[in-house]
Amino acid sequence: MTQLGFSTLQMSRRITQNVWGLLARAVYRHGKQFQTVGELKDAVTEEWDKLQSSYLEGLTQSMSNRLCQVMQKFGGPTSY
Repeated sequence: MTQLGFSTLQMSRRITQNVWGLLARAVYRHGKQFQTVGELKDAVTEEWDKLQSSYLEGLTQSMSNRLCQVMQKFGGPTSY
């Protein structure tokens, strides 16, 4: 078995960053600020509930494409 010269953990982090980035943009839209942790938690939960399952499915289904690109670039930078 050939071992790839990259961490699959890095790829899953990138996907997680995509989701958190989307949530952060939605939560802080229009410069919104929160007074308490509870308010922030409620806002994050509300935006999470609005996420389309197709968005999350698309991210997870893109893993095979991501892996192929990493292999083609011998572990170098990809378009993801």
